[in-house]
Amino acid sequence: MRRNTIFSFCLALCAMALVNLSPGSAAAQPVIRIKLASMVPAGSTWHELLKQMGEEWKQASGGKVRLVIFPGGQAGNEGDVVRQLRIGKLQAAALTVIGIHDIETSPQAIATPGLIIDADEWDYVFERMIPKWDKLLEAKGFIPLMWGDTGWVFLFSKKPIAKPEDVKGLKVFAYDGDPASLEGWKAAGFTPVVLSSTDILPSLKTGMIDGVTNSPVMTYMARWNETANYMVNVPWGHLPGATIIKKETWEKIPADIRPKLMEIARKYGRKVNDEAMRMQNDALAQMKKAGLNVVDFDAAGRKLITDYAEKTWPVVRGGVCTVEAFDEVKALRDEFRARKAAGTLNDAPAAPSPTATPTATETGAAPVPAKADATAK
Repeated sequence: MRRNTIFSFCLALCAMALVNLSPGSAAAQPVIRIKLASMVPAGSTWHELLKQMGEEWKQASGGKVRLVIFPGGQAGNEGDVVRQLRIGKLQAAALTVIGIHDIETSPQAIATPGLIIDADEWDYVFERMIPKWDKLLEAKGFIPLMWGDTGWVFLFSKKPIAKPEDVKGLKVFAYDGDPASLEGWKAAGFTPVVLSSTDILPSLKTGMIDGVTNSPVMTYMARWNETANYMVNVPWGHLPGATIIKKETWEKIPADIRPKLMEIARKYGRKVNDEAMRMQNDALAQMKKAGLNVVDFDAAGRKLITDYAEKTWPVVRGGVCTVEAFDEVKALRDEFRARKAAGTLNDAPAAPSPTATPTATETGAAPVPAKADATAK
């Protein structure tokens, strides 16, 4: 009897071991928790879309992949987020190219003030640069899940602006951790003040800074417009970004699941971009109702603002980003302008975008140069 009991106990242990070693067991395939940080405000449309993406990831992976989102700067500013990615406290992040600059500087070339001010040339350059940026980031240990754009960037000021010369000398927010950008601001005639992005609002209120350049969506969400209630209606540039994940984390996900998750991420990238354009128009409308003064200039005044922006170029080129990165973006912009002038934009199909990023659309925020025919892309 004792021998039978021992034998049965041994059989039970063997059975348990087989269960634990089986491919479908929890022990063999532990849940992969991915902590993702973002500056998008909690409860915003962007935040809700990230949450929805996380739910679809969970379903597509059979519960093996769980996305935990920290919105609204809970993990600190973008520099803090990158540091936490490096030490493994975070595994993913949604960053602007300014945050990505701490990993790879090349993408920031496309955000150079005044370099691209037409929606169609933005589409042309952006989609052609993405494949190269993907490779550069992967070489640094990160996989881009999707690229996107926050829309046109404008200058918001708490000081009244009546003419282009009024922007000269304004104390403007400058990102910490990017010394070269300080020289760019100075070259354009501004007085940069280095701050954490989480300190912009109190600094506007106390007068530490006079203004900030950002998209209308972020300005409205962060309530900066309540103090900086003058907006220069000349595009300063674009501020794109990407949602990235550490390569080592990505490769822990079973290979057969990764394509499904990437497809879902790109789908939500399109949704995020679509919402960004709608939200930009909504943000402008709401800020105008709240007293935002939209400052328009004539053609000469607009050119003067653009000239101020272009004074940053020698600093950006080789300082903020590499000479090669700046020259490549500018060359693509010039290529687009030459083809548009020659009427040859239809001669070849547009370069495929690996992240299926939608093309930018006119936001109505400023009278940017006329778009080319929609078929000429």
